[in-house]
Amino acid sequence: MNTPSFLQNEAIRNLQLLEEANLRRQQRLVTPLSNGRCLVNGRELYDFSSNDYLGFSQHPEVISAAVRAIQEYGVGSRASMLVSGWSPVHQLLKERICELEQTESALLFSSGYAACQGSISAIIDENDIVFCERNNHACLVDGCRLSNAKFRVYRSERLEILERELMKNASFPKRWIVTETVFGMDATIAPMDELIELAEKYDAYIICDEAHASGVYGSRGAGIISRFYDDFTIPPDIVERRVPIRIGTLSKAFGSQGGFVAGSPELIELLWNRAKTAMFSTALSIPACAAAARAIQLLMEDTKNLPEKLRNRAALFRSHLMEDKFYVFGEPDNPIIPVLVEDPKLVIKMADDLKRAGFLVAAIRPPTVPRGTSRLRISLNANFSIDDLELLRTAMNKARDGKNAK
Repeated sequence: MNTPSFLQNEAIRNLQLLEEANLRRQQRLVTPLSNGRCLVNGRELYDFSSNDYLGFSQHPEVISAAVRAIQEYGVGSRASMLVSGWSPVHQLLKERICELEQTESALLFSSGYAACQGSISAIIDENDIVFCERNNHACLVDGCRLSNAKFRVYRSERLEILERELMKNASFPKRWIVTETVFGMDATIAPMDELIELAEKYDAYIICDEAHASGVYGSRGAGIISRFYDDFTIPPDIVERRVPIRIGTLSKAFGSQGGFVAGSPELIELLWNRAKTAMFSTALSIPACAAAARAIQLLMEDTKNLPEKLRNRAALFRSHLMEDKFYVFGEPDNPIIPVLVEDPKLVIKMADDLKRAGFLVAAIRPPTVPRGTSRLRISLNANFSIDDLELLRTAMNKARDGKNAK
């Protein structure tokens, strides 16, 4: 394919700028293996880069469910869900999601990104005002901006400013607060109880993304919002009224692919007719639906307390890194463990040293995170043993001291 010279020159110039700033990303071939391992350039590594929190992507029953669905229905969904893309397997997955989320209905999307962007831009309009948490994923930010609503950014640690803005903008027909429940880069949990109280006080509504909470938090692994139905710290009727829209992903703890919105039948019917990322995209694939449905069922039937096991291991490993004087932040028991390195060049070097030692760990740099906050993002899998984590701990100390380099 012949690229126009002006475009090629522009690409080269921008790539050079990224290279000089240590922000250029490289492609690599990674072959997933079982038990939290992967193959990179012929070498077997521990995979501490993935969001496969419960190991379901390699679970034999999840794989078998996908294979059976392919044999019965084929691979692709053939068209958008409005045309011919809603199969019995899609229906099964919808029912599983409703059971997990304890909602009456749900809608499937081809990705979590599509679920967030499409649902927010379909529900919020130019007459509204939307308050978007500053650490939200790009898909939430995009959805807010595409809605054409008046856009404001708030910070979870400064909710008094959000309250002031809610008071000041009382004239808007609808006020929306958009947040992740668990922030994927900082591993912190949004103050949902305070947000719900503010929403109730100022007649606002909350859209929350449970991408990194589903399968990890809640008594049944149903996420942060499900906690309110467990402990009744806020009456359930208030929670339902103020958090009418819950978004989730199937590509993390459930080990598959896709996203969903859970809510009332009326909400889902509206999204069915207005969410462009669902209406004009080929529906989620057959095997992805079957795999996710089986993973959700396994989680609801779980007798080994996988989410609790995962959180306990995360708390232990985080405490060990803090003992070793690493700057670690986030919720104490979150399986995402960000280790601040600051300098993009240094974080790349440490990730390379860890890879040489047998560990695949993500080096996160701007613009994914703010400048000066480059980090190693360690992501745990419930299949990792305490011994596995001790091996990584040793390698982390050597990488910091430059002893893994060869």
